[in-house]
Amino acid sequence: MNLKHLRYFVEIIEQGSLMRAAETLFVAQPSLSQHIRNLEQELGVKLFDRSVKGMVPTEAGQELLEHARVILAHVDSAEEAVRARSVEPQGSVVLGLPPSVSAILTVPFVVEMQRVLPNVSLRIAEGYSGYVLNWLQAGQVDLGVLYGIQRAPGIVARELFQEQLYLICPPGFAADRTSVPFHDLGAVGLVLPGRHHGLRDTLERFARDHDVPLDVKVEVDAFTQMKALIAHGVGCTVLPYGAVKDEVARGELGAMRIVEPTVERTMYLAQASGRPATRAQRATEELLERCVRECGGTVGGN
Repeated sequence: MNLKHLRYFVEIIEQGSLMRAAETLFVAQPSLSQHIRNLEQELGVKLFDRSVKGMVPTEAGQELLEHARVILAHVDSAEEAVRARSVEPQGSVVLGLPPSVSAILTVPFVVEMQRVLPNVSLRIAEGYSGYVLNWLQAGQVDLGVLYGIQRAPGIVARELFQEQLYLICPPGFAADRTSVPFHDLGAVGLVLPGRHHGLRDTLERFARDHDVPLDVKVEVDAFTQMKALIAHGVGCTVLPYGAVKDEVARGELGAMRIVEPTVERTMYLAQASGRPATRAQRATEELLERCVRECGGTVGGN
């Protein structure tokens, strides 16, 4: 087994087929197939189930995948550390962001990345907090912003920021009100993400603690569609103010800060504990934290 075998093996799983992997690796498909056969013969196990739908890793293949990603991450980190001792950070970083955080941070952060870290290639993967956690554990993202799951196995995290939550409503619904008691949410039809989502978990916990039954009319996991439904008068939702500030400024949505009690949640910057951080990754972390501080008023509330 060598590094080439492992890189080919991981790429096939990520692409889902030999043909797509061969295209991205610039390797002839028969040659790639032979590499995998040689690897299976060397290990004495079947690594893939092959079908017309593509290449699916077996249980043994999944086990090898976990080790392969860690090994390749260590190799990439070592190469970058040696090459980058006297140059600016360079390489690639994949950052996982929940939709509400992405709406606030993506544009200013990417603009600043282009200015400060021009040799770092950034990819932002957007998904709800639970998905970002899975991506971190699977080695599909390098850094992730998570809600309240900093004790997940294999993950190290530190607090990044706290954000206040607002009742987001159709235009005209809030009239001249700037705040709403949490108890009043029980009388409002809500459009919320499913129960797997961190924001929903926060609201359910507050509702139980304060004996407020929530009237969830619609469950929508798509952030953009959720805002569109509110603008069309389907109901109200709960989000950080920064996620809707542009729509509020245009008069498309209304926003009232939730009080008595205020509802806040803590976001964490996380990474897999078993993977060494590259210089590019560390620089990206520092820049993200700085960007959060500079956007603090927008992230935390109005």
